[in-house]
Amino acid sequence: MRTTTTVTEGPELLLEGPVEALLRSLDALRAVCDPGLGASIVELGLIESLRLRNGEAELRLVVPGAVCPLSDLTADDAFRAIQRALPDTDIYLSHDHAVEWSPGRASAALRRRLGWVTED
Repeated sequence: MRTTTTVTEGPELLLEGPVEALLRSLDALRAVCDPGLGASIVELGLIESLRLRNGEAELRLVVPGAVCPLSDLTADDAFRAIQRALPDTDIYLSHDHAVEWSPGRASAALRRRLGWVTED
């Protein structure tokens, strides 16, 4: 089953695979925080896609900056979160350097909380 959805009012997030496993994985990824901002990688829009099929999980992350020293730490935390959610699954994680992160990828609630949105 393939599904594409918008998560937390940010950019469109490609999700593919069994719904129950996707929900379990997203819940686990919501616990992974960017150490610099203290916000979930889901809220920040750092997840480009998550595909689950045939005992494999493919997670593609967006790098928040050209040189982000914490992106490897965050990627390791995301890997471990998926591993806990789907223990019998081979996990492949990559960074999508073609997609540029901007505050517009973050959820509306996070942008307001961090003052990235001004009220008219």
